[in-house]
Amino acid sequence: MVKTFKRYYQFVFRYRGAFAIFIAVAVFSGVLNNIIPYLYKLLIDSITEKNYSGLMVIVALFIGAKFADNLFDNLGYYLSDRVFIPTAQDIRRAVFEHIQKLDFAYHANKSTGSLISAFKRGDNAYWNLSHNIHREVLYVLIGLATTLFFIGRVDPIFIVLLLATFIGNSFVGWKLLKHNMGTREALNTAEDEASAVITDNLINYETVKYFAQEKKETQRLDLHLKDVIKKTWDFSISFRIIGLAVGGLSNLGALVILWLGVKKLIAGEISAGDFVMVTAFIQSFYFQFFGLLYSFRNIAKSYVDIEKYLSILDEEIVVEDPREPKKINHIKGEINFSNVSFSYPDSQGRVLKDINLKINPGDSVAFVGRSGVGKTTLVKLLLRFFDVTQGHIFIDGVNIKDVTKSNLRSCIGVVPQEPILFDNTIRFNIAYGHKNPTDKEVAAAVEMANLTGFIKSLPEGYNTRVGERGIKLSGGQKQRLAIARMILSNPQIIIFDEATSNLDSESERLIQDSLWKVAKGKTVLIIAHRFSTIKKAKKIVVMDYGEIIEIGSHQKLAKNKKGIYYYLWQLQTKSHFSK
Repeated sequence: MVKTFKRYYQFVFRYRGAFAIFIAVAVFSGVLNNIIPYLYKLLIDSITEKNYSGLMVIVALFIGAKFADNLFDNLGYYLSDRVFIPTAQDIRRAVFEHIQKLDFAYHANKSTGSLISAFKRGDNAYWNLSHNIHREVLYVLIGLATTLFFIGRVDPIFIVLLLATFIGNSFVGWKLLKHNMGTREALNTAEDEASAVITDNLINYETVKYFAQEKKETQRLDLHLKDVIKKTWDFSISFRIIGLAVGGLSNLGALVILWLGVKKLIAGEISAGDFVMVTAFIQSFYFQFFGLLYSFRNIAKSYVDIEKYLSILDEEIVVEDPREPKKINHIKGEINFSNVSFSYPDSQGRVLKDINLKINPGDSVAFVGRSGVGKTTLVKLLLRFFDVTQGHIFIDGVNIKDVTKSNLRSCIGVVPQEPILFDNTIRFNIAYGHKNPTDKEVAAAVEMANLTGFIKSLPEGYNTRVGERGIKLSGGQKQRLAIARMILSNPQIIIFDEATSNLDSESERLIQDSLWKVAKGKTVLIIAHRFSTIKKAKKIVVMDYGEIIEIGSHQKLAKNKKGIYYYLWQLQTKSHFSK
């Protein structure tokens, strides 16, 4: 708990000057609000003593206090906004920025729905926490101090009774709130799981439609909603228990104090004004105390939510940038894999074993082999999505661990098997890897990617929105758009990862034409199963079980009848001609 609040206040104290002024105004406003019962005493005493001249002064003070309270109360809200509005944005930005820095493995294993829920609930929790701590709780503490001060002047026994009730209530309330927080955590987990099902459904709605499984999806959600309902009831009942327990103790404490006050009034030990003041203070305080109860409930609920939100900042970045990075610019494109081995964090076996491979600047190198032999893993290591378990990878003689990830990746362009596009315009998606390209530069990249005719055929041209994940485009159009995006970023090293595996023959031809246009003068790495894509590569690297088995040109490897490449080549050509 201390860690969460410490981090929370680290953000708040960025505006410590404004925060200090806000607290000062809030305290003054709280005092003004809580001295009203004392003014009641003065009014009653003036009436009973027939001090009518003093009565008018007290009425003036009463009116002035009410106006001042209203003024400073609203000023306090304004000043709190000056602190908490920018702080909310700072926290949101910090969490978002940290998520961007987290490794590929984190995102591969994280539920998008759960992350969205953490953002949404965390942001709401921040506002609730800020309001309840710095307004509600602060006002109750001021009310307690003011009440103790004034009723203590009547008789110290009232202080003892009020403090005993307050401490007893606080102890019981805290014990019950711990249970309440546990039920909230369980509810959050259940809601995250339901949210994950909904998000998964929305992302994969095409598959649902293809197989007419709408009913099945609803049933899948229903299973999680049953758990959400159960956890919601547990959470709700914990509130009712708090209300009954603390409410009963508060009423008992108030009853004892009022009974004693009546006895002292009858005995003539206190004045009518004193009795009215004590009664007003107790009524006001216990009303505030019930407010404090609700505030603690809200704080407990908000704490659970904001703890999960801020805990994202504790997620470890495994693949870290060096403290004193080197910078690589205008690279030639030489790549050297030196004794590279790799195992995934949760895996026992090695995915790659002692890979030694030098790729010269401007070479086109294709990686082939059965699925799962480590081809794509090699690319992920080059991009530092993971760090090698053993060995080193060099670009132009510089160890990639010695440069920042952003610097490294800015030198490499990737066209993945399934390009993911933003729900934005065609121009936005093409220009994404470039800071501020000109229309001429965009048009040139589009021409090289064989997209010009397609874009011209659209009524809105470059301003056409592609839909979520590029759903409005065909597979070939998305791939060519991804190629245009890569071209515009102007990398010296290019990676084509199964860029034509899911395309028809015409789209494949267009992609291949684009590929070899772009490849001139660049170092190109191609991962493909289709041999028509890799035949032109200068060098073909054949992999099996995480090792390099063969290296050579297509002509050379196709002649080795004992090799894996020959087997795969024959398998594909025979399959092709049998059609």
